[in-house]
Amino acid sequence: MITEEFDLPNEFNRYQQFIREDYENFSPVFKSYELQGLTFFQSIVNTSDDLASSARTQENKRMMYNQIAMIGYFLLSQYKKVLTFPIPETNFETVYYRFKSAKFVGDKTTVSALLASSLGMLVDLKKVNPMVHKAFSTIMSLEIATNNYDNVSVQKYANEFKDMLFDTVLIQEYPLLTMHVVSDLAYREFRTGDAAFAGWLEIYKELAEALNMDTKRLDCYTMLGGLYRYKGLLEDAFEYYEKAFDIAERIGNKEFEASLISNLADLEHTRGNLDRALELCQEGLKNPEISNSKPSLYINMGEVLIKKEDYKSAIENLEKANKLTNNQSPISNLLYGFALTKLTGKGNFSEGIKHLEKGGHLSEKTKNQRWIAAYHFLMGRVYLDIYDLSSAIDSLEKCYSIAMISEFQYALLSQLYLAQTYLHRFRISQLDDDLSKSEKYLANVITICQEQDLQILPDVLFISGQILVALNEIVDGEFLFNQARDLAEESDNKYLALKCEDSINKIRNNEIGQPMEIITEITDIINQLSRKSYFKKTDCIPRIHFINVFTTEGKIVYSRRFDEEKPHDQILVSGLLSAIRTMSSEVFGSGLRGIDFEGKKLLVESYGKFCGILACDRDSFNARTKLIDFIKRFNQKFEAFERKIGNEDIQNEIQKEADQMTEYIFEKSLICD
Repeated sequence: MITEEFDLPNEFNRYQQFIREDYENFSPVFKSYELQGLTFFQSIVNTSDDLASSARTQENKRMMYNQIAMIGYFLLSQYKKVLTFPIPETNFETVYYRFKSAKFVGDKTTVSALLASSLGMLVDLKKVNPMVHKAFSTIMSLEIATNNYDNVSVQKYANEFKDMLFDTVLIQEYPLLTMHVVSDLAYREFRTGDAAFAGWLEIYKELAEALNMDTKRLDCYTMLGGLYRYKGLLEDAFEYYEKAFDIAERIGNKEFEASLISNLADLEHTRGNLDRALELCQEGLKNPEISNSKPSLYINMGEVLIKKEDYKSAIENLEKANKLTNNQSPISNLLYGFALTKLTGKGNFSEGIKHLEKGGHLSEKTKNQRWIAAYHFLMGRVYLDIYDLSSAIDSLEKCYSIAMISEFQYALLSQLYLAQTYLHRFRISQLDDDLSKSEKYLANVITICQEQDLQILPDVLFISGQILVALNEIVDGEFLFNQARDLAEESDNKYLALKCEDSINKIRNNEIGQPMEIITEITDIINQLSRKSYFKKTDCIPRIHFINVFTTEGKIVYSRRFDEEKPHDQILVSGLLSAIRTMSSEVFGSGLRGIDFEGKKLLVESYGKFCGILACDRDSFNARTKLIDFIKRFNQKFEAFERKIGNEDIQNEIQKEADQMTEYIFEKSLICD
């Protein structure tokens, strides 16, 4: 290969000319590594490492090779190796990568020293280049705020960074550094779901493609895979993980390969392929070159083993994960604590609760909505096990509220367990209201199963029918039994089909049993359903007609129609809103779920100081999810103006900004036929 044909990856573009000028020294070492089977990327990094430590390399060239090797090891996730290189005190970029590496390996002394060094460097830079100084100062302010868990300051400096992103020399002169900061902010959006960081993942995706950096595309595709996985869209998640895995193999990033194996194992687990998930984790752990990815592999194995009810083996794996993460992993603490509560033995239960609470605290600290939902779900399960039903209901309702827009699986499972908890409360209270609440949650699950084409629909129809019969709603109960039987026969579930037929015959022969007789059977079915994993198959929503938002006093704040070609019947809508105002305590209290109105289904959700009503062709989990997302964003943005509503300027501003939110959340949705 001649010098002019040798192109460094874009991650090293600033060193292209240097390598070409020193190609005579670089080439033979580089070729020897390629012959050993290393990837193109690995060969560049290892060659630079060799030349940086060679006494035959001139001092000025040695420092350049130091920088290439250090950045290369950083991009290959070999952070401990990064810390072995000397760094030039005047090069902010390399100081930054060393600083980040020290954070990743937990070297607090080096972090403090490099922080002081970078701040001193910024003082000198201000005199020479104020624009670059401002950019670098914002980056370090972000890092300091992150270190201090100061989320308000993180948001402030993130906005400052966004303002200067395309108006400074950042992308032109420091593309890799810029990409890394963007990736951190994108990860915040992905990990926390915090609306304050909305849009960063999309910016990252566009930059990763435009700048054509494999290491950053790898990072970006992994995040996109995770995002689709948590949305429940597993095929899209699998596609992005596969793309990322191809890149990881091509550049030779062993840590990322192992991490992606962990992600793929999580997908298999979610699909219900528990044994395959375990096999993948065990395969990933065989690689002696990995270290950073081990905790996630052990955590995955622990979660799968909990699903298999092998709590002892789950604890063994989760103990390894906790040891590697210094007991600071939220999800590892949550799973470990839950598994402990399932083991008999002195102190296991109280110790399990301690770990669950620690996991919840760590989840809140990181603002990870999915882990927070997991915490409330697992605590609800534990409270149910010890028959603390009020606490179980409180925890599971919190889980449902969070999971609606962050974790599909928990949105479904929390409602199944809420139905079960109210059934257990009925044992004590003997009140039909508890049966009705149980049936309400199962009705929500039925809607989800129908919309997402979930195979558990016949089971849920059957247990919901049982509760309707117990409530003396015989006709509706028989209708559900017939539906469940037909679906069970279609799926060759002969056992369930026979149970449905038996229930139908009992109704016709007037042999209906007492409500207490069905509780144990329903509880057993719900427990069986909880061992499965669930994921969304579609994001489409039914046709929507209008949205209205009002305050706790019933004052209209915002209104918008989606089908402008149809006349807006103000009298009917005003009458509807007037009726809802009279039920304000129910809307903002126990929770009015929906109203049938003029052939439409009005979905009702409240949050904070506002309530939203969305008119759809039918009930829909996906549409309700979007409504909850909208009303939470609306409350976050406008709660401070609640008492000033009516002021014309404020009302116009609310209408303008809420229209943008409406367009973002609803108008780009896929409408079901």
